Amino acid sequence: MDLTIVIPTRDRNNSVVECVLALEHNEADIIVVDDGSAQPVLLPSDCARVIRHERPRGRAAAINRGLKAAQHDMVLIINDDVYAAPDMVVRLVAEFILHNNPKLALAARVMWDPDVPLTLTMKWMEEAKKFLAPILLWKPFVLEQGGYDENFTRRLEDLELQLRLKQQGFELRTVESAIGFQQHAVQIRDLIKREFMEGISAVFLHSKFPAFMPEIEDIDALIRNDKLAADAESAVEDISLFEQSGSNSLPEGSSDLFTHVCRYYFLHGVFECLKDIGGISPRRSDATTVTIYNGASYLESISDLDEARRLFKLVREQPDEQYWDRAEYHLGCIESQLGNPAAARAHFAECLRRNPRHNQARRMLNCSTLYRETEANVFEIVAPATIPKVLFVVFGGLRNIVNAFPVVEAIGKKFQSQTVWLTSPRYASLASASAADAILEMEPQETIPWDRIRSEGFTRIFFADPEGNQEEWQESGLLPIDFMARKCGVQLECRRARLEPNDGAFIEAEEFLRRNGLLKGAFVTVSQGNGEGRHWPNSNLTNLAAELKMPMVVFGRKVNPEILGAIQCTDMPFQVIAAMIRWSCFYLGSDSGMSWLATTTGTPMAVFIDPDCNNRLDSGLGGVLRGEKYDIQEWDIYTSLQTVLAHLESRLPVEVAANG
Repeated sequence: MDLTIVIPTRDRNNSVVECVLALEHNEADIIVVDDGSAQPVLLPSDCARVIRHERPRGRAAAINRGLKAAQHDMVLIINDDVYAAPDMVVRLVAEFILHNNPKLALAARVMWDPDVPLTLTMKWMEEAKKFLAPILLWKPFVLEQGGYDENFTRRLEDLELQLRLKQQGFELRTVESAIGFQQHAVQIRDLIKREFMEGISAVFLHSKFPAFMPEIEDIDALIRNDKLAADAESAVEDISLFEQSGSNSLPEGSSDLFTHVCRYYFLHGVFECLKDIGGISPRRSDATTVTIYNGASYLESISDLDEARRLFKLVREQPDEQYWDRAEYHLGCIESQLGNPAAARAHFAECLRRNPRHNQARRMLNCSTLYRETEANVFEIVAPATIPKVLFVVFGGLRNIVNAFPVVEAIGKKFQSQTVWLTSPRYASLASASAADAILEMEPQETIPWDRIRSEGFTRIFFADPEGNQEEWQESGLLPIDFMARKCGVQLECRRARLEPNDGAFIEAEEFLRRNGLLKGAFVTVSQGNGEGRHWPNSNLTNLAAELKMPMVVFGRKVNPEILGAIQCTDMPFQVIAAMIRWSCFYLGSDSGMSWLATTTGTPMAVFIDPDCNNRLDSGLGGVLRGEKYDIQEWDIYTSLQTVLAHLESRLPVEVAANG
């Protein structure tokens, strides 16, 4: 028979033997892929080939390994806990040959093994047809489309394949006369664990196929579902008691109870996965606030200023804090029109206190008779000056600070003058490693300190912070580094920051290594999410720390979740972090924040990108560096632990891999 049978298995050695014995009479090529079982699979005869993964890589990876090793193009994939009826295989093959369609796949019908006592959960599963059936498919067609997605290491890898292949005309049919018997007993707690894992995988599936389960985007519904935890656990306990009593039939109404319990744990898995990747954020939307704000804006537009003022003040009393700074700005504009400059300045200042990036409020406060504004947030001294001196203003965050290094260097070359960088105290030490001649520290305030600027003799001021020029930046369509360069009127010779940590940073980094027993070049550095945007799951970092063959140092804040098994490095100065990354053999992080420091080193690195983030202005490291750093691997945040681990281990120093 020109057929290969692939059986993925893990830690079910007795079961897989039964599965193989039920198939060997078909004279097919049989491959058992042992996905890292604790005890390697041993078969009683040479009726099948065994291929082993030394570490578990997931069912999808095991199937792909079997597909690639298959001798024939017609392949049957069957789970290790299913054994085939004597004629199951020939019925599937005959039907497949009859249709002669490479884009067709055929599934067997699965029933419970008559020798396995049925639990209530198993009775319901049979009623709901919740089985993973053996599937006969055409190998070349599947492999041409990339095979199974190995990022699906928990569940739903079959559904992902079907959704992807459907776009190429794929069709799946069930052959009712081809029977397979499920022999692995299931109880309610086994089922809810499976549903929970499917919920986790559903988030990844939705990221690839947004039309699949659009309710995943309904965060409010997920939060409401999660509040039903006590009810769901109570229902599970009731079902467990029924199962322990040996009941032979489903009690009235229990079918609906199973459905609701499974639904809860599935959505709970979705919710926990979104939390783990930073996809759940508090929502405080209030239709009343929006209505009041829009009404006030309309009244302001028709010059009914007194009533508009009353409504904007009312907005500040609503729970939606996101509208408070906007209301303050409008109140400042209204007071200006009413001839109350002191009150207007107070509102603009309060607006900036709440939102330091509110550029319109800043411009309303920024005025000086000593400097003229040549363009938005670019100033030059009015009186003639003999010695040019440039002030460059960028407050943060970390991406903008690192991107500003080449800009500061270009400013110094163009104007042949002393260049001073004004930034926040948080980033002052890092900025001191740039080509700036001096650093000034100041928390972002509502006004530029004109008296101080004049007293220090600055002749040009470039307020180049992209977020401080939000509207202009968005309209420009430029990356932050290009926007800052254009704002300062300079051309960049290179886009990669040159950063040499100071002696104090190297001493502190060496002390950290000594204290934790680390050797240079023999550890991996990782940064956690910064609390903004979605990231690779923290649970994956914990598993990575457990499975990696060398120590893992995790950079973060004290408020971040602890990564068990890793060496925590919290709230460390940025120059020290740069030195640590330089001495590590690999760096891993999100496509933002700390990863910008990694680009200043020669350390190989990988970053995770949120595929659902379509903001072209936030394009990450690869888009900025444009080939100036080649050893950057990019993955999306749904990439499996196994993929990351395999890549890291391929980059480990030879002596570490040998001793692992």
